[in-house]
Parts: sequence; C-alpha cells; structure tokens
Amino acid sequence: MIDIQTWPLNIDFTIAVQNPQLCFADSELKQANTAKNSRGRVLLWSGNFATVYKLTNGNRSWAVRCFTRIPQSDVQQRYRLISEYLSHHKIPYLVDFEYLAQGILVKGEWYPVLKMDWVEGSELDRYIGEYIDDSQVLLRLDRQLKQLQKDLQQEGIAHGDLQHGNIMVDNQGELKLVDYDGMYVPALQGAPPLEVGHPNYQPPMRSPKDFGDRLDEFSFEVISLSLRALASQPNLWETFHEDNKNLIFRQNDFQEPELSPVFQSIANIPDDETRELCDRLIRRCHGKEQNKQPEAKKRNSKSGITTQSFLLFGIVVLAIVSGIVWLLKKNQLPPQPIVTKASETTTVSTPTPTNSPSPSVSPTPKLIPTTAASLLTKYAEGQRDFRYIQLIGSPGQRLQAQDFKNINLSGSVIERIDLRQIVLKNANLTGVKIVKVDLRGADLTNANLTDANLSFSNLSEANLTQANLLRVNLFQAKLVSAILQKVELMKSNLSEADFTSANLNGANLVLANLRKANLGKANLRESNLSAANLSDAILEGADLSLADLRSAEMHLTNLSNVNLSTANLTAAKLILVELAGTSLNGANFRNTIVENIGSIESADFTNVVNLAPNTRKYFCSLASGSTTDGGNSTKSTLNCGL
Repeated sequence: MIDIQTWPLNIDFTIAVQNPQLCFADSELKQANTAKNSRGRVLLWSGNFATVYKLTNGNRSWAVRCFTRIPQSDVQQRYRLISEYLSHHKIPYLVDFEYLAQGILVKGEWYPVLKMDWVEGSELDRYIGEYIDDSQVLLRLDRQLKQLQKDLQQEGIAHGDLQHGNIMVDNQGELKLVDYDGMYVPALQGAPPLEVGHPNYQPPMRSPKDFGDRLDEFSFEVISLSLRALASQPNLWETFHEDNKNLIFRQNDFQEPELSPVFQSIANIPDDETRELCDRLIRRCHGKEQNKQPEAKKRNSKSGITTQSFLLFGIVVLAIVSGIVWLLKKNQLPPQPIVTKASETTTVSTPTPTNSPSPSVSPTPKLIPTTAASLLTKYAEGQRDFRYIQLIGSPGQRLQAQDFKNINLSGSVIERIDLRQIVLKNANLTGVKIVKVDLRGADLTNANLTDANLSFSNLSEANLTQANLLRVNLFQAKLVSAILQKVELMKSNLSEADFTSANLNGANLVLANLRKANLGKANLRESNLSAANLSDAILEGADLSLADLRSAEMHLTNLSNVNLSTANLTAAKLILVELAGTSLNGANFRNTIVENIGSIESADFTNVVNLAPNTRKYFCSLASGSTTDGGNSTKSTLNCGL
C-alpha cells in the first residue's frame, strides 16, 4: 500500500518530467520533449486531482496527467471500461487516452499517469473572452454544444465534469472534451463517481449517488444560458466572470436563484428562448424537471393521450378561466381566501392588493450614426448629451486634442478615429465601446468609464486620475506611462495590457484580471490588489510598497527587483515566482502559500512578519550568500541561523 506521506508533490513531478528518457517507461513519452515557457520553466496546469504537462515529439503532442493524490483503487479498471466503450462508440469530441500504471518514475518509485492526446486550442472561457463582442460566435458555440449534448446522450455517455476548463475549442473551431475522471459509460452503471464536478456548474443538490447518462444536463444548461445571455449582453462577462473560475454563474447563484444578480440580469433580456432557458434552470436549481419528462411521455403513450388532445384540453380550460375572470370583474367580487392544506393543518391567507407596476424590459437604444464634424458643431453649440451615438472614423476625420469636458457619450461606439490628446474630463463614458483607438495623451481625469470596452486601444501617457474604470475591459490595451492614481479598477479585465512605468498609486484593483499584464517599473504603491489575478504577469522593478495583496494569485509571476516593503501578502499564492532582488522588508506573510520559488538571490526579508517556520526554512534552503541593497546577505535577513 502506498503511504500518502510519500506521495510526490507538484515540485517532484516537475523535476522528474524534465528528463523524459529517464522518468517514463512509455516508448513515445521517452522520446518526447517537455514543453517550457520563454523563461525555460516547465509549463504545467494544476487542477484539483492532477497536474498536467505537455510532452512533444515531432508533430505529436500529449497531455500527461500526474495525479496529485492517491487514485482510488479501481481507477485503472474504470479507465479500461471507459476506453473499451469509447472504442466501439466513436465520438468526435473525445480524444484518445491511455492509463499507464507504470507511468512516471519519481524518487525511485513508479506512479500512474494518464496519457492523452494534446488538444491545440483554447479553453472555453478563454475563447469566449476573446470573442465576447461577437454574438454570432457565441451563438454558434451554443449550437455546437447542443449537438455535442445530443451525440453524448445517444451513446449513453456523460462527461461528469463539464466546465470551462474541460471544454476546448481547437484551432479549427471544433469542440473537444478533456479530463475523463468523472465520465459515465453504461459499463459503470451502479458504481459511484470519482468526483462530483466543478461546483460552479453543478446543481446544488448533486450527491455522489448521482451517476448516470443524464449527469450533464444541468451543466449543459448553465453553459448554454451563459452563452445566450452573453450574446445579448456582453457586459455580463466583465460583471460576473472570474478568470479560471466560471463563465458567469457561481455556486451560490444556484442555491438561491431568486436572489441571484446573474439570474435577475438575464431575466430582463428581451429574448423568449433565453428567458425560457433561464426559468428552466431556476426550476432545476430547486430540484424540479429532472427525470420527469421521459416518465410523462411513457404515461401519455400508455393512456393513448396525444399532443393534440392536450392542446384541445388546454384551450377549453383557458376559455373557462377567462370566463370566470370576466364575471369576477363584471360583478366586482372581492378576492376569495386561498385555502391550502398541509397534513392536518389548514392555512388561510388573503391576497394583498398591490399597485406595483409589472416589470418592463427596456430595449437597448438604437445607435445614432454621426460624424466628427457634426459632433464638434453640436458640442460648440452647447449640447453635451451624445448618448448612443456611433462614430466611425473615415479618412481626414480626427478629434485630436479637442476639448469635450463633461460630455455624455454613454453607450456609444467610437471606432477608427484619432483621439490623441483629446480632453474628456468629467465625461460620462459608461458602457462606451472604444476599441482599437489611439488615445495617447488623452485627458480622462475623473471620467466615468464603468463597463466600458477599450480593448486593444492605445492610452499611453493618458491621464486617468480618479477615473472610474469599474469592470472596464482593457484587454491588450497600451497604458505605458499612463497616470491612474486612485483609479477605480475593481473587477476590470487588464489581461495582457501594457502598464510599463504607469502610475497606479492608490488604485483599487480588487478582483482585477492582470493575467500576463506587463507592470514593469509601474508605481503600485498603496494600491489594493486583493484577490487580483497576477498570474504570468511581469512586475519587474515595480513599486508595490504598502500594497494590499491579500488572496492575490501569483503563478509564474516575475517579481524580480520589486519593492514589496510592508506589503500585505496574507493568503496570497506565490507559486513558481521569481523573487531575485525583491525587497520584502516588513511584508506580512500570514497564511501565504509559497511553492516552487525560482530565485531569491539578493532578496531582502528584513522584518517580515507572520512568516511560517516551514516557509522560512524553505526560503533558507534557496538562499545563498548574495547580499541585498542594504549590504546584508539574504540568509541573514531571513535569520536562517536561528
């Protein structure tokens, strides 16, 4: 029996896979190369049960899943049954895989791995984020998922853990499913599942007893409703999506759907199919509509009742009810008490009249086409309200350096026009779409850009002091040397944006997505980055002194030569990060998760607080005699000799 205490850690697997010819018994994997990033670090993807590595040999690539916990005793038998069933039922959405009991050699012991064909493409959430403004792409995805669901059901298969990370969109735009740990095939009938799926995609009442061919119905409806809602209201993505956690729904939305802001937002979408799907999902959250329809069909078939009979019966009932309502109104009869029986008790209640108006849906106003010349003329005449205009630049049209203080452009779309050095002080730009536009040197002081989309735009050297950028989309935007002091950037999408040398002093970046962002030499002093995603970000030379980084996600983040003096790193994740030359003087390490640190050469740990003994010991094992800026060695600042 394998002792859980000796089971390898992530770092053990990572070290082993760097020598495929030694650690693998499989002939194909022995000849393969382990994928690494531009810094020469091994690429890996971590989940709840496994860490995945990419191995490549020529034109073939495989995903090697190393289990991070001891697999159940029957896992090999399960994979054999799944593999046998799939070999006789070819599904284009599934990839070939092989369970290798003698998979990887770690510290002289063999451990199992799952070898699976590598899918070159994007995870579903990444793909949606890339095409969030293209409703046709999202609706095509929905159609593809419906066909996928139909094909799986016809073969009696359920994936068991349908979620954004297990649905890939390959380079041809086709869907592929990965991770088959929770898969159901008829040969596994009566067996318990290995897992109960991602909580943000599963019904609140799912239990380990639920394991059958209808296992994916709730998950499919969650994803389908998300896609349809985003196709109508792409702003829901910035409001409710959290990177690598969900699409727009969270587990608590399913527990109390009537109180859920997501469900409430979708209920106002003027599309009958979307609202019908929304209502159905809410009923499923309450445990209704599951496993009922087939039984109803059987009963109807046995009794000889046809669909036409039901329709005729419904028309008759509707006519009777309408007549009763007409009589009540005509004779002004008072409302009668409603009597409800429950067991042996009777509750009598009288409806309370209400004057509350029925909820109405306000359609999005139609955009009004305009020109730069018209905008300039009307603004000069004193007009300030230009909501929902559409301004698409043409040769010769520019608004460079024009003064539009206090203008209202909310909901507008501005494309392909020169806005360099434009003045938009105190402007209302909520929900505006300014994609791929040159805004270099623009003055947006105190502007309201809530829910705005400025992806791919150039805001280098722009002044956004005290602007409201709540939930703004700045994906791949350029903000080199921009001024963003005390800016509101909560829940904003700043992934892959360039903030080199930008001033973000005191900015609110709570829950912001800064994945792969370049913050080199940026001023983030006293900024709030609680629960922000800084994975793969570059912060080399940045100033994060006194910054709040509680629960921040830093995976493969470059923190070399960063000033983290007196920063709050409580419960933050520091995984595979670089800390060479970093100043951590007085930083708070309470409950900080530290794993697989790259280098801490010349890092300064003077006066750190709440550094756990095992973490200090780990840092000491990495430290050399190199000195810090203060002239002390890293080991001495860690008090390694104590």
